[in-house]
This record gives sequence, structure tokens and C-alpha cells, in this order.
Amino acid sequence: MPAFPDDVHHSLAEAGWFEGRTVSTAGYQQDTLRRQLTWLPTAAAFLREFGGLHCYFTRQDQSTTRMQFEIQQAAALLDLHRLRTEYEPRVPGRKLSLVGQAYTDPLCLLVDTKGTFYGACEEGIYHIADTVPLALEAIVMDLPFREL
Repeated sequence: MPAFPDDVHHSLAEAGWFEGRTVSTAGYQQDTLRRQLTWLPTAAAFLREFGGLHCYFTRQDQSTTRMQFEIQQAAALLDLHRLRTEYEPRVPGRKLSLVGQAYTDPLCLLVDTKGTFYGACEEGIYHIADTVPLALEAIVMDLPFREL
């Protein structure tokens, strides 16, 4: 995994992440399939390293917020019908796996077959970044996302 910017590394390390961290994804896979959601190898790879982490950080407006990598909590916030009918058709490959949630005005975090990260919320779906390091940096550093 490429190095993260200091602020991102600090947030991840405080949450318990370390290089080489590995957790089981069996529970995440079961929960995803039970909800009849897509389970992609890219989601498994991401959650194997980051699953279960709850990171806290300060946004540009100085508010404290978080991102967490849990399926159950994120799925409770996501309109699954809208995911299937509106959001997935907008992304290449038309498949997305849920990997977590960010911010207090919840943004559900999704990954596609190539490892590109997206955020979905009531307002729509957004491209976050094309790689894990860039996605986590964009979230923690409160960088703008591109609406699809």
C-alpha cells in the first residue's frame, strides 16, 4: 500500500490500522449477500485491510467527523433500491460493493470492480477517487468529489 499523507496516516493509525493489517471478511461477505448486494473482490481486498476501523478527523469547517468501514451500519443508511436503479447504472461495469460510511451527513462508501471509490447519499452519487490511498485522502482531507 502506498504511503498516505500524514493526516490520513494519523487518522488510520489512531483507529488501529497498520501496514500489513488483515482481518477476516467472511462476516462482511455474509452481511452483503444477505442484503442481496454485490460482493466484489475489490471490496474484499479493501475490507481485509481496513474493515472494522472507525476513524475520526477534522473537516475543513473545523467540525469533527468520522469514516467507518462496516457494512451493517452503512447499509442501514443506503437506499438499496436507488443504489440498484439509479447509482449502479451510472458507473462503468454497473456493479458497486458497499464498504463503509463517511461524515455525519452520511455518505455511503462504495467500490467498483476496478477499485474506484464512490460516495452515495440522498443528493446523488459521486466519484471519490480511483485508488484506495487517493480515496481515503479525499475523504479525510475533505477534498471535492465529482458528481456523476
